[in-house]
Amino acid sequence: MKGEIQVQSMKFCIIGSGSKGNMTYIETKETKVLLDAGISFLTAKKRVKDENIDFSDVSAVIITHEHYDHVCFLPTILKKTKATLYINKYSYDNLEKTIKDKIPRVKIKFLEADTRYRIKDLDFLTLKLSHDSANIFGYVFISEDKRLAYITDTGFFPLKYIEIIRNVDALIIESNHDVEMLLESERPWALKERILSPNGHMSNHICQQLLIAVLNEKHKIVILAHISLECNSVEIIESQMIPEIKKVFSGDIILAEQFRALKLYQI
Repeated sequence: MKGEIQVQSMKFCIIGSGSKGNMTYIETKETKVLLDAGISFLTAKKRVKDENIDFSDVSAVIITHEHYDHVCFLPTILKKTKATLYINKYSYDNLEKTIKDKIPRVKIKFLEADTRYRIKDLDFLTLKLSHDSANIFGYVFISEDKRLAYITDTGFFPLKYIEIIRNVDALIIESNHDVEMLLESERPWALKERILSPNGHMSNHICQQLLIAVLNEKHKIVILAHISLECNSVEIIESQMIPEIKKVFSGDIILAEQFRALKLYQI
């Protein structure tokens, strides 16, 4: 109807992204969830103080995988929120003992691959990715007709999910490293091999190829995430990647940050 106000059905905010800690906030009309718990509760609150985000009624904490930078503050966040924990059983079993032993008595829902789950008015789909962890999930969050995909910590993106991410409104995707910078870095060769392997992290080049293949008029926002502080740079991404992606995509391309939250986006 003419003059009708469009109701936004999903909001999201990347509170931190990278090897020093990961957390993303997702909100619908009835549901608030945190994706990963690698940022302290106090730090997260400080970073989003200008976005009117209240963590007190978060109903779920959803975990991608058990690596430290995604779960190190999980016990504290669960205690503060009393939220249900959604995690794969292999990831839960392989949590560091110092973390696992401190998890409070909360409801735990074990997630399986390629399965759709529902929390009130928020659905989410698990995507099985490839990383050197006991298990790793990407997610597609669905509310009404809006979809948000989250894909990080994977050496490559499985072809079977291509059509799924072609049909999302917003895409958070890993652009971890510039291969040349990684190879020239002082990191041990074993670490370089790990990062470059199918069980490692997606490079700028792989991310760029994937985005060029999937982006279309449905996508409104693309956020490049888990950007390495040592083996990547804003300058490289802005001068080499983004101009190529812009040849096929007219929407917003944003870079996630490690020590500062992005604004609260709406789709």
